[in-house]
Amino acid sequence: MSHDVAISVVTLLLVLRVFGPDLLSLLRRVLGAGVRVGAAALAEQHHRSMTTARGTVSLREGEEQA
Repeated sequence: MSHDVAISVVTLLLVLRVFGPDLLSLLRRVLGAGVRVGAAALAEQHHRSMTTARGTVSLREGEEQA
């Protein structure tokens, strides 16, 4: 291993050691936000399907409410 490659490897390892925890924390926050948005969308879709099944809301055009 040449001197330049060794310095590059050490520098890369140092950067990963310094910024790694922050990157993992950021990744967890982004994934958590995605899960919350997805769960909210599923809950809204479920709510719409339940009210349509009861006949209180019509999602199709031209269909009368029961």
